[in-house]
Parts: sequence; C-alpha cells; structure tokens
Amino acid sequence: MVTEISIVKRDGRKEPLDLDKLHKVVFFACEGLTGVSASQVEISSHISFQSGMTSEDIQETMIKAAADLISEETPNYQLVAGRLITYHLRKQVYGQFEPPHLKQIVDDNIANKMYDPLIKKWYDDKEFDLMEKWIDHSRDENYTYAAMEQFRGKYLVQDRFTKKVFETPQIALMLIGATLFHNYSKDTRMQWVKDFYDSVSKFEI
Repeated sequence: MVTEISIVKRDGRKEPLDLDKLHKVVFFACEGLTGVSASQVEISSHISFQSGMTSEDIQETMIKAAADLISEETPNYQLVAGRLITYHLRKQVYGQFEPPHLKQIVDDNIANKMYDPLIKKWYDDKEFDLMEKWIDHSRDENYTYAAMEQFRGKYLVQDRFTKKVFETPQIALMLIGATLFHNYSKDTRMQWVKDFYDSVSKFEI
C-alpha cells in the first residue's frame, strides 16, 4: 500500500511518504489549468512508488507521470509537468519553494565558484535590490515541460559532474541581462536590463 511506503530524505533520514504534501504539490501544479486532473497525476505516480525511493525520485516520478499524460486532447499537462519541475528545482537549489533575495543567490554562487565575482563590481546593492524587485518567479509556472527540461538540462548554471543546479530560470534570465548590459551608461542600463528580462522571461523574444 502507498501509505506504507518509506522514502529517503535529502539528509539521509527515512520517513513515511507524506501523501498530504504530495497532494499539495500536485494541486499547485494543476491550479488554474483546464483539462487536467490532480488525481490522475497522483494515481499515475503511485503506480511507480516503492519503499526506499529518495525524495528526488518521488519528484521525478511525478514529473514523468504528468509528462506521460500530455496529448493533443490534454495539452495542459505540459504545464503541469513544467510546474512540477519548477517545484523540484526550487527545493533542490534553495531548499525551499520561495527563492532567496537575488543578492544572496549571487553571493552564494560566487562562494561556490559558479558565478564570476565581477558582477558585484558591476552592480551595487541598490541595483541588486532593483533587479530583485523586478524578478517575477511566478513566470516559471507558465513554462512548459519541454521548456523547463531545456532550462535544467542546458541553460542553468550547474556542476556537470554532480548535476547539482545553482539557479532557477528567472534568476538566470535576470543575470544574463545584467551581464549583457553592464557596460552601458549607468543612466540607462538598468532599464535595458529590465526590458531584456521582461521580454525573454515572457518569451516575447
């Protein structure tokens, strides 16, 4: 029975599978979408659940279950699967669903030798606060399964050996803009960064 399944947490602890938590995650992924069923995703996921799976295995199983439901008749499952990747990524990268302040992420990734420390010479704290204000993490929830797989497979900064990812899409897109326009005039460059970020994060370009 599913209720008897135990899973291995990221810190190595074993605990019973929390079905209420799974339900909340799947409900988040399906919220506001037509033609999808949280129950169907859960049922499809449970078929593959077994004791000894890690929490990451559970997340990947749910992603695959949603992706397997994508069809011409039920296209919105591509958004469900994309949102499940979003949830999984944030837990992997930040240890929580809500991302920290942009400046904290930059500091952490410089310490991890994943970002070039030059970015802190290019921009001051006020400018990082402005970029933080502009970032809209909810835009990740509008990306399809294919888009999110592309992000986490190719475009997000990660350790290619361990596969550990160090950022999420909105952070990456904002910092790409900041890098591209850092040499522009200080009177105008922040507007260039914002316009670029808004355009690419909404898939307008």
